[in-house]
Amino acid sequence: MTLALVIALSAYILISASKANNVAFASLWFLAVLPAYLCALICYVGDPAGDKPSSFYWSVPPIFGGLVVMGSVVFLHEGVICIIMLAPIWLCSGYAGAFILRRVRKGRTDPAKFHASLLFLPLMCGSLESQIPIPEKQVTLTRSIVIHATPAQIWPYAVANAHISPDEGQWNFAQSIVGIPRPRATTISGHGVGVVRKAYWGDHINFEERITQWQPGQRLGWAFVFSNSSLQDYTDRHISPDGQFLKIDTGEYTLTPLNDGTTKLTLRTNYIAKTHVNLYAQMWGEILLGDIESNILTIIKQRAEAAKARL
Repeated sequence: MTLALVIALSAYILISASKANNVAFASLWFLAVLPAYLCALICYVGDPAGDKPSSFYWSVPPIFGGLVVMGSVVFLHEGVICIIMLAPIWLCSGYAGAFILRRVRKGRTDPAKFHASLLFLPLMCGSLESQIPIPEKQVTLTRSIVIHATPAQIWPYAVANAHISPDEGQWNFAQSIVGIPRPRATTISGHGVGVVRKAYWGDHINFEERITQWQPGQRLGWAFVFSNSSLQDYTDRHISPDGQFLKIDTGEYTLTPLNDGTTKLTLRTNYIAKTHVNLYAQMWGEILLGDIESNILTIIKQRAEAAKARL
């Protein structure tokens, strides 16, 4: 009876934590404790006598992970971003849970007490983490590119770009493999501080950037404004660009002339991570947001150098 309750509780926890806007989704408990616990539970049920070889324990986490991924896509309609971010840490945690269970269950002579410990472990860990304040970490993501053009020639393409074709930019993991939409156009309604620039990605995503710095040929800065949910709806429902886990705040271009007549164009994006796993989230920010920044810089480089060649 206790073991059945453990299994039912585990399924409920997994489904509930996977819902959009659930704070548990970005917790250390969900990322590390829960997969370790569930893999340990599967190993305990699958090896009641504790005499199966280590190959059984090695096989459980990847099989479990594969089933979770398929179930998440089919039943919970999870986005690719969340699946890719969760897979590595869930696999590692699953192995930790499986082999810790194999070790600690040796010599246990009271199954009822052991079942009870399995029941209360996830509740206790979740309760303890909920008492810890969520830290907010400000992060600046930076990418640069050298362009064979002057700052004055680059500036118009840093400000706005119309009709960006799918073959512009570069191949990258975030957009070519994960499938994050590519920029389609950037338009601006005027010149100077206070004007609004609009960004369009793919066929559905759009958001605004309110200009906060305007120094032609030198610096362009903006504050992000996400007035609709299109970015979240068409990337991943768990990750809002202005939500409880993440706030993409400001961005800027700086143009630095170099001695050989080229220009170094730098793009910075400032965001705030608000989870108990900020270090892990920052690592994925470097990969995914970094790819997006590099692609944008490549588009500007291609257009500025093509325009210079036509002169």
